[in-house]
Amino acid sequence: MAKFWSSSLFFLSFVLLTLFGNIPNVKADILDDVCPKTINPPLCFQVLRNDPYVYKGDIHSLLSIVLSIAQDNTTSTYNLVQSILQQPIKDPNMKDQLIGCLKNYKYASDNLESGNDLLRIANYRKISFLASAAMYESLACNQGFRDVPPQLKQLSKVVQEFSDISAVIAHDLE
Repeated sequence: MAKFWSSSLFFLSFVLLTLFGNIPNVKADILDDVCPKTINPPLCFQVLRNDPYVYKGDIHSLLSIVLSIAQDNTTSTYNLVQSILQQPIKDPNMKDQLIGCLKNYKYASDNLESGNDLLRIANYRKISFLASAAMYESLACNQGFRDVPPQLKQLSKVVQEFSDISAVIAHDLE
């Protein structure tokens, strides 16, 4: 009788593995699939490692969260540039560049907002494109400066990184 149960358990295990394959560690799969493709893999691993959506394997919801973070930081950066422009600026080139940055971050914010809207219909290809465009708008802002103002530098880096993570996740969902 023990031999029967032993062989039955072996058979059941074999059938389950055959039907379902190895049950993957979803968390590791998402991290291993997404993070190495980003511009800052350590940040990606750090952000995603403890996210409950990663643990559940809900990459669609994870994309929603990351897009929202990118959009929030884009709005914060836009507001920062506006506040810098309200201060006296002696260098006319700096003022022109900041006005350009204001436009860049407006476009980036619009792109990320559209990406969030497209989540409802799961248009991941366009979301990836829009998130990439938002990242490039932030990069375009920075390229006009000889030295990026320190208060702008950190926020623009966050926008670039989270826009990039969004683009990679959306691309993987295509």
